[in-house]
Amino acid sequence: MLIACTTAGPRETAPLPSTTPVPTASPAVTTATPSLSLNATLRQQIFTEVWTTINEHYIDPTFNGVDWGAVRAEYGPRALAADDDDTFFTIIETMVALLRDNHSRFVPPQAVIIEDRLTSGREEQVGIGVTTLQLNDGLLIQHVFPESPAARAGLQPRDRIVTIDGRTFNLSSIEGPVGSRVRLLIVLPEGGSREIELVRERVEGRIEPYIMRMRNDITYVAISTLWVNDMHEQVAAALQRLVSERPLRGIILDLRTNPGGWRAVLSGLLGHFVEGNVGSFVSRKGETPLTITPRDPDLRGLPIAVLIDRSTASYAELLAAILQREAGAVVIGLPSAGNTETIYAYEITGGSRLWVAQEGFRLNDGSDLEGRGVIPTIQPNSDWTRFRIETDPWINLAIEQLSSR
Repeated sequence: MLIACTTAGPRETAPLPSTTPVPTASPAVTTATPSLSLNATLRQQIFTEVWTTINEHYIDPTFNGVDWGAVRAEYGPRALAADDDDTFFTIIETMVALLRDNHSRFVPPQAVIIEDRLTSGREEQVGIGVTTLQLNDGLLIQHVFPESPAARAGLQPRDRIVTIDGRTFNLSSIEGPVGSRVRLLIVLPEGGSREIELVRERVEGRIEPYIMRMRNDITYVAISTLWVNDMHEQVAAALQRLVSERPLRGIILDLRTNPGGWRAVLSGLLGHFVEGNVGSFVSRKGETPLTITPRDPDLRGLPIAVLIDRSTASYAELLAAILQREAGAVVIGLPSAGNTETIYAYEITGGSRLWVAQEGFRLNDGSDLEGRGVIPTIQPNSDWTRFRIETDPWINLAIEQLSSR
């Protein structure tokens, strides 16, 4: 089964051959082939698969207070009577969204293709070559891809895009046709601003961790997502190179704005710092322990600081909480999102996908992070998004904490 945890939406009368989870052994998803048109028979089959899978597997047997039987009676006829396929898929999406859990969701065929592309870590766009995080006052640049228009213009992570073609950032887009021009007003974290004009290109870049050795041989590891299916392998390779140079005295794991991702990535990252049973996944069918196997480089016993904020969610929260409890990590930041239910992917006839919130998680002390989040050891007052990595007060606080251990 393909298993993930991220912020994003029923039970099943019997296993349906056409509604099967993706095998656990491989975190990659086979790219779906969208159907060109859905006749009445296919619509009925898709609707039945979605409703039945939720009915059988959804984590809450009360469906968050929704009368799931009544939902079938109401939405079944509406879906079958939809004027076109897009409307049909919208009705299915709306039905799943009734669960209101920020996890379970229905993904139409074309969106599945995009979703699969993202799990490979390859970002494809026609734009300037950045990934961004939308804040209240701008688009915070997270990654700048090499040899992109943004890289050639000298844009850097933590720069903030505040206007696009003279309009507020949320009223326009940095993406557009190949060869078109886009004018940006950039606010710099060290103060001041600059206006630039770039020509959009087709850009492909890879989402990678940002890892560097800082003072006192403390290593900084920033992971923006656990959705990239080899993120743990990338981190392991980088840590191995650093360890081979000379020993490390501490690790800063930066999980700010990390929305979660794959269970295999979570387990792989934990394997550098802890081993054994670190908690249990809980579903309507019982409990499943999360057992961690040690990985190279073995950094168990090394002082750890974890940075989190309110956008740290799902398996990124579990990563922080497990390191806090099992490895004595100092957690610095703001309480995390409290969205930790595990979602399972079911491939639906016609190339769609259904994600179902199916499990919760309990730490070894019995605590559940859902709705509560990870509570930091230290909660700074400063806004980290206003600083470069080198001057980030949260990072400097983490270095001080680790250097004193």
